[in-house]
Amino acid sequence: MPKVYRNAGQNVRELALKRRLKAISLFVSAALITIFPNVLVSIFNNFLKQLPSLNSSATPKIQLPSLLYILFIFVALGLVFNGVNLWKMANRADQGAAGEENIAKSLNILTKTGWRIEYGTLLGNGLGDADIICTSPQSKTYVIDVKSHRGEIITDGKYISRKMGKVNHQFEKDFLEMVMKQALQVKKQKQLNFVTPIVAFSQAKVSLPLEKIRGVYVVDKLNLVTLLKSLG
Repeated sequence: MPKVYRNAGQNVRELALKRRLKAISLFVSAALITIFPNVLVSIFNNFLKQLPSLNSSATPKIQLPSLLYILFIFVALGLVFNGVNLWKMANRADQGAAGEENIAKSLNILTKTGWRIEYGTLLGNGLGDADIICTSPQSKTYVIDVKSHRGEIITDGKYISRKMGKVNHQFEKDFLEMVMKQALQVKKQKQLNFVTPIVAFSQAKVSLPLEKIRGVYVVDKLNLVTLLKSLG
């Protein structure tokens, strides 16, 4: 099977597009559901007018119960709500893709010195894809999970969080555990002896020393190339 080469952020851009198309379909469905009762009543009443057995001046008119109209409106509102959520998720996906593209630009300098870089490599075991896989001229391999969060990245020695102003915010997922699983999967798929996991923040400032936290390096864009050169 031929190897498929992906561009930085391509997988996430495609995901964002799918979410937007699905959101649009939900918005259209909501609009159709809203007008459906009126259209149905109009069609049925027009049909009654065509019946020769009925006097046109005394043709009965069909009206749907008010509760049925309310039900259709609630269904339409539910579709709109889901569509808005999907649109927001698409925006976040685009932000993530921009982060990957931003990191990729800073890595271009490495390709000129013999580094091999892959983007969007699909992984097994339900791990999605690896944002970036780098291989140094010395054949050392690194998997980089790119995050586009803002703020200042700090740690308590075990977990990382971000500081926005004076408030600390815990991340919704354990990024260290996630990238470690990706590294183990890349090691398995590529049959390597070892893969170093890295979490790289494209916009946040990382206020951490360049050392591992639970086996994972955490770095910002400005220091990523420096880290890779020192390790590779």
